[in-house]
Parts: sequence; structure tokens; C-alpha cells
Amino acid sequence: MVKKSMAVSLVAVATSSLLVLGACGNTDTASSDKKKEDTKTTETTKDTTKDTTKDTAKTDEKALLDWSYSGSTGPTHWGSIKPEYKISDTGKKQSPINIETKDAKEDKAKVSIGYKYQPTMFKVTRKDKMVQVVAQPAKGRADSKITVAKKDYTLKEINIHTPSEHQLDGKNYAAELQLKHVSADNKVAIISVFVKEGEKNQAIGDLTSVVASSENGKTVAMKQAISTLGLITADSKIYEYDGSLTTPATTEGVSWFVYEKPITMSKQQLSDLTKQLDGNNRPEQKLNDRQISSN
Repeated sequence: MVKKSMAVSLVAVATSSLLVLGACGNTDTASSDKKKEDTKTTETTKDTTKDTTKDTAKTDEKALLDWSYSGSTGPTHWGSIKPEYKISDTGKKQSPINIETKDAKEDKAKVSIGYKYQPTMFKVTRKDKMVQVVAQPAKGRADSKITVAKKDYTLKEINIHTPSEHQLDGKNYAAELQLKHVSADNKVAIISVFVKEGEKNQAIGDLTSVVASSENGKTVAMKQAISTLGLITADSKIYEYDGSLTTPATTEGVSWFVYEKPITMSKQQLSDLTKQLDGNNRPEQKLNDRQISSN
């Protein structure tokens, strides 16, 4: 219809006086400009709609987990997301906790840990704000292990939280490394190490740079080994308690060993971690009637 109307107008213009021709020319120019403007607006609207749809799809693609650290799927809602997570609400031995050091009961036998650690290669997988740093077996070399109460536990993975999940006398640290170990009978023991800003940490190899460049849902092999024993401060007090995993399904029955003395990482190393993981710490849980032990 628009093209036919324009054709009729052009015929009328050709048979009109010069004055009318001039007037029609101005009108046609205005109409043409308006049409271009309308077309441009329509194209812009289409582009904006296209971009919005693209961004929404991209956001949906990033949501790999059915839980998160904020909003309607955040920690206060974990227990209601699905039945398997219910213990997040009903459990009496949940982690993390605030450790009141003055209330810890000395029990050196219970808190004694024997280390059989080796430099270990890891693969890093990021799912939203959760990172799993999974130990890789090495041909001809034993796995890194700890011995607690005459039971051996094999180091399976390292989980990273920024800031720390556990607290000491109400204080959080810049980050927390949680070294998860599993025994032959599937019992879990986790060594927790606080991190503060300071000297560059050489023991962790290229872990922080790998985390910084990690893509959601992708697994990348580290190029450098982690000197696992270098993550442990030998002269530190250790606090032990019975807790849970700190991510869904927050399963209980986990033996926690929290080191009081932190290790250090450089400002850049910590920045590498917070780039992907900032705010991935579950809030403090109630201690209830649990006893914290120390060495």
C-alpha cells in the first residue's frame, strides 16, 4: 500500500505547477525522512529484542546448578529446593561454624593428623561459583593421604571459598581452602586452611590463574603441580569438630580440621580467585551441642 501511494503521488507531482511541485517535494522529503526514522526505530527495537533474548539465553546457560549463593536459590532456601537438600534446614551438625577458640577442649589424640602428601596434579572444574579442584593419580607415585585415628584418608579434591566460610572468634579471612579426603569406607575428613593477603604462594602452582580464566562447565588440567604439604602450616593449632559438607546436599558426618594459622597469597592471586568466586561462602551455622576440640 505504501509503495502504491508513493507512485500515485509522484504522478500527481509531475503534472502540477512548479510551486506545487516544490511544496510536494518538501512533503515527500519529510515523509521519506519519517519513513527512514520509523524503519530505523523498528530495526533498533528488533536488535534490542534480539540482544535481550541472547543475554537471557546466555544467563540461562550459565545456571548449571539448581542452587546458588543468593536470591531464591540461596543458602536460606537450599533445604526446600528438593528433598535431598532438606538436611540443610533440619540438620543439627551443619557447617561452617564460628569457632570460639576459648571454648575448645584440648584433645591432642583426637586432633592428631599424620601426613603422607606428595606434589599432586589437579584438574579444575567450575560450575557457577563452585570450583572443584580434583586430584589426578600419578603413575608410579602414591596418592596424597592423611592418617587420623589410625585410619587413612585419600586427598580427592580442593574446594575454594572467598571469603572464608569458617570463622575464628567471629573473624573471616580472605579465602579458605578445603582439602577433602575420603577413606576406604567412604568417611570424609576435610582439612581447612585460611588464606590472607601477603607473600605470593608458590605451593599452589598455577591454580589461581587457572581459576581466573575458567569457563563455566569446563574442565581444565593445571600445568603445574600443587605442593600439597606446602599448604599446611606445621606449627599451627588445629580445631576439630563434627560437621557437614558446605554445599548441597550438605551431608553430615564430616570430620573437620580447621587450621588456626593462615597461609598467604599475593593480592593478584586472591584477585584471580575472587574474579570467579566472590561471595561463594555459606553463612555460619549453629553449633548446637557440638564440642570443638584442639591440639
